[in-house]
Amino acid sequence: MTEHRKRQPGADTPTARTPRRASSYLMPTLLDRLRDDAPHRQTEAPEEYTVTRKQMRDIVQRDLAYLLNTTSIEDRIDRGRHPQAAASTVNFGVPPLAGTFIASRQWNDVEKMISRAIGDFEPRLIPDSLLISPRTTADADADSAGEHHNVLAFEVRGLIHMDPYPLEFMVQSSLDLETSEIRITGMRAG
Repeated sequence: MTEHRKRQPGADTPTARTPRRASSYLMPTLLDRLRDDAPHRQTEAPEEYTVTRKQMRDIVQRDLAYLLNTTSIEDRIDRGRHPQAAASTVNFGVPPLAGTFIASRQWNDVEKMISRAIGDFEPRLIPDSLLISPRTTADADADSAGEHHNVLAFEVRGLIHMDPYPLEFMVQSSLDLETSEIRITGMRAG
């Protein structure tokens, strides 16, 4: 006597596999994904909106420049009473660093401000890998020849979340203490 099993619909067809979702660390920002590079095409394959390691480094450089050149309202938010507001986009950027504010600050204070802003708003970086340090005067002078003399130069080093292994990077920046503008002067693999 043969056993008859009730067949499930579609049992003879190969099972459809769920498409592999691109790692969120490898995806461009929402703004980059919303920008349509091919408006004449109706759909895009997932591999078309993932990024290479070089592209990710460029995107992080651009986004760090946006972050570091935006003034937050950190000095007006009580982090203890309003931690969600302090970590929200309403507080995107770094506290004001120009003028008399910076005169009373030490390098450690500036480092903490930059580190906190990056930690709060740049999730593609591995937080424990972040190192912010002042650059030597000779390096800074070579980069800012002919510019304001009231410039603080620093480096941001760390690891970008990437598969199969993190991507090292180093960003060289300069802070103009007169205008509070932070300029990314270079970025490369660490």
